[in-house]
Amino acid sequence: MSLSSAHESSALKRILLSQFVSLSGNFFPDLRISMPNRIPLDPKLPKTFDATPNDTRSKAQLDQWWDRPYGLTRPDGRIEVRCLNGGAWDRSTHFGFADDYDAACALAEAKQAEWLKFRERPNACLEGGQVTVIRQPQRPDEEPRQLAAFPTAEAAAEYLRANFPEASSST
Repeated sequence: MSLSSAHESSALKRILLSQFVSLSGNFFPDLRISMPNRIPLDPKLPKTFDATPNDTRSKAQLDQWWDRPYGLTRPDGRIEVRCLNGGAWDRSTHFGFADDYDAACALAEAKQAEWLKFRERPNACLEGGQVTVIRQPQRPDEEPRQLAAFPTAEAAAEYLRANFPEASSST
């Protein structure tokens, strides 16, 4: 075996072993790499959970459920995936339906990541003769956060392009 093929073999072995965890000398697949986050299935929700404005929810309820997707088993066996995340002002957000639990977990992870990317984008607002760049509150019990203020919309747009290129390219 040549030196380069021995090096390649060693590198390949390290890559493959990085996909496994060792338990008492035995190697098992590291499921944290390939599995989406697991979601609660059919959790016990407060009685009026999907009929309560988000800004009137208690801190305890927000702490327990905000940005935490969950699944509800439907009579046909499919799983409806929902999340209390601000996508609706008075109920949890419907992410969609999945045929099985693993698909529901994957759907929850993908849809929540998509929503967070949107929700975290900064916005420009005209306020008191200046343009402010703010980040909207991430929960109903938080306030918007001012990131910067500018005398013109052009200066605010330049700030957004320089500091948040992914946000300015999607608007």
